[in-house]
Amino acid sequence: MPFLSRLASLRRNLLTRPRVEKDLDDELSAYLDQLTDEKRRAGMAAAEARRAARIELGGLEQVKEEVRQVRTGQMLQEFLQDLRYGTRTLLKNPAFTMVAVLALALGIGANTAMFSVAYGILLRPLPYAAADRVAVVYMRFFPRDNPYGTMCVRDYLMWKENNHAFEDPSLFRSLRMDIAGNQGVPEQVQGASITAGFFSTLDVRPLIGRTFAAGEDAPSAGSLSVLSESIWRRRFARSSTVLGQAILVNGAPSTVVGVMPEAFRFPRRETEVWTNLPLNPPTRYGPWYYRGVARLKPGVTIEQAQAETNTIGLRMMQQNSYYKRLSLPLLPLRDALLGTTLKPAILVLAGAVGLVLLIAVVNVANLLLARATVREREMAMRLSLGAGRGRLVRQLLTESVLLAVMGGAAGLALAWGAIELIRAWNPGNLPLIDSVRLDGGALAFMILASTLTGILFGLAPALQSARTDLNSTIKEGGRTGAASQARGRTRAALVIAEIAVSLMLLVGAGLLLRSFVNLQQVTGGFSTPPRQILTMLISPGGRKYNDPRAGLVFYDEVLRRARNVPGVETAAVTDALPPDRQGDADTFVIEGQPLAPGELNPIVSDVTATPEFFRAMGIPLIEGRYFDSHDTPDSTQVAIVSEGFVRRFFPNQQAIGKRIKQSGPGYGDRWMEIVGVVGNVKYLGLTVDTDPAYYMPFTQSYGPQMFLTVRSSGDAARLEEALRRDIQSIDPGVTLAQIGTMEQALALSVSQPRFDTMLLALFAAIALLLAAVGIYGLIAYSVAQRTHEIGVRMALGAARADVVRMVVRQGASLAAIGIALGLCGAFALTRLLSTMLFGVGITDALTFLAAPAGMMLVVLLATFLPALRATRISPVVALRYE
Repeated sequence: MPFLSRLASLRRNLLTRPRVEKDLDDELSAYLDQLTDEKRRAGMAAAEARRAARIELGGLEQVKEEVRQVRTGQMLQEFLQDLRYGTRTLLKNPAFTMVAVLALALGIGANTAMFSVAYGILLRPLPYAAADRVAVVYMRFFPRDNPYGTMCVRDYLMWKENNHAFEDPSLFRSLRMDIAGNQGVPEQVQGASITAGFFSTLDVRPLIGRTFAAGEDAPSAGSLSVLSESIWRRRFARSSTVLGQAILVNGAPSTVVGVMPEAFRFPRRETEVWTNLPLNPPTRYGPWYYRGVARLKPGVTIEQAQAETNTIGLRMMQQNSYYKRLSLPLLPLRDALLGTTLKPAILVLAGAVGLVLLIAVVNVANLLLARATVREREMAMRLSLGAGRGRLVRQLLTESVLLAVMGGAAGLALAWGAIELIRAWNPGNLPLIDSVRLDGGALAFMILASTLTGILFGLAPALQSARTDLNSTIKEGGRTGAASQARGRTRAALVIAEIAVSLMLLVGAGLLLRSFVNLQQVTGGFSTPPRQILTMLISPGGRKYNDPRAGLVFYDEVLRRARNVPGVETAAVTDALPPDRQGDADTFVIEGQPLAPGELNPIVSDVTATPEFFRAMGIPLIEGRYFDSHDTPDSTQVAIVSEGFVRRFFPNQQAIGKRIKQSGPGYGDRWMEIVGVVGNVKYLGLTVDTDPAYYMPFTQSYGPQMFLTVRSSGDAARLEEALRRDIQSIDPGVTLAQIGTMEQALALSVSQPRFDTMLLALFAAIALLLAAVGIYGLIAYSVAQRTHEIGVRMALGAARADVVRMVVRQGASLAAIGIALGLCGAFALTRLLSTMLFGVGITDALTFLAAPAGMMLVVLLATFLPALRATRISPVVALRYE
């Protein structure tokens, strides 16, 4: 039958002609119609004839399926052939393969690591049920004016009473807690004081035991504790007997009722103990220690809840004239954990590492374009032997994807190392850092990034190779063909893009570096060398030290013993230390300066210190006197103010002899006479420009928990053991914490900007290296292509210096274009860094001059080597060059 012979022919042709499958479908459809007509002429009804024809044609459908399977097998076989051929080709060119794989490994590895960081911190689901329904509630009011400030118990009770948007609002406070009991020396850990509904709001379950039950925050409730798994393991060897055991928390017994799993660390990453907060009926406003946490009721949005809390804030102002412009800001739980600066920094670094990958892709595309020129004759021969252009494109794309997969595999190892490096560089305050890990999501990202980059950098070279002109290539060998010239222009454009993007990263890294250097030059306001100052927080263990008389005796003995330690020059105690350990801040009143209508009481740092504190720290006396032994609890109340305090509140006036008093609730009528003016000290961080403060004598403003500050004649770190031993010999129940030199404290205060700077500088260095490799490859290729021309020039009398200038000029011209484009991009993108800079503008002239100069220097160095190689070309050999 003609149809069957036609079908056999189609089956044979299908193996070499993919489009024949459509012809097969057309033939089967035509034969089905033919059989149906024959059966209808034999007397069958139309539907029955169609059904019978389909049955008869079923065997032929099997033929079609068989052909399709053969075709699929053939495609798989061709893919395996492409893969084997691509592998052999790459192995024959190990230098090219290693450079390409290294460039891709750097780009893909850095992006995989940054993806893991961004996903772990910004996107990975929090270990709380429906965490997106949980919000943290803050309080903002003047005069304190903290955008995410704290509330007092009285504010919480009013919020809870008028609340309709949240389910059972809870209250919490983060604070350091002294833990003693069982075994081991007393230690200070991060803790939280919470109301009973705290754990149920977050919907978390204990590892063993229970959490706080309803009513266990009542005034009559005893002290209860829930431990973290880490402290349970460290101090109690994971023993279940800890349940019901009494431990000492801040000197008072507290019964352990449960242990939380390691994954739960709210409200801070370091939190290890949660104690119940008795809600005693407040008799006044303050102290403002607390924040709220609550879960939205079903159907309520965060916007609706915010509107309700703002209304409640208006009622609070009506009841308390101390509050001005009060609001209750809400933040979703993740935003509250991250803070206001971390998310922008992560996004900036993620963008930077994305640019590194872009540069790596451009670099490998450049390498492939150069290699395509070498393979022009190969491609032309394959086309002349009957290979389809689509087949060549597929072969070349297979090679590029294979390169990308190899780079991705190496990048995965680099990503693991990068994550470990980030953990090591972690400034210590990165929340959710435990959620950062290489997992299935990171592996999927690496595979996707490898595949897409392989297609991206391989597509242009593959298409250009497939468009090779057979005649010109075979006759001229691709030396001067139009395709080679087009590739040269494409490569030049790619190198310009590399230089532009690298310069943008270089400018960003330069700005952060300048900012970090400025930050490190800030002293904090004291002149004693930081390595000669040792500080430690002393927490007396017994409640007896709440009595000023007992406390003053204890600290007198501490100071006496500290001064007797060999190497100690002077010792003092204080409740605040630079650069960022503020003791307290509150409003105050200046005698004889009544407030104007609507004016608010000012608020500044207030510091308690012994007389030796200023000398120990090297804080200069500008006017008046320091505190002395005559400033006793029974003598006239006195104060010392900072130079910034005088400039702000006594401009062009004499501050000595003026009187001030604290104006917060409960302070009474305690006027303090100003007896001295000292230099400015930064208690709110090195980035704060002015920090007015006033000081009160320790004897007149006693507090049980104080910092011991010791100045030594050498390295103060060596004094730690002797001081620890002497202090705990006075009272073994004393807890010592936050021990370290002022040098360490300053380093810790700049850890976050140092972290950001090091990462961006690393990305910029990688980009600069890749750009240098790109420009070197382009110029080296150009020199090889112009060997004949250079030989002719030298044969006609051109000097070696002329050849060097010609080659260097080519690289410099590309660099100039790339630098111009990069500066335009840098001016636009550095605005994203504005919140991360200190003491330097986003258009800093020095950075915008130094970065292009550095880039041009790198380009000239990368260009100089091929230029020198060009001068060694022999005119005789070059004139015979193909």
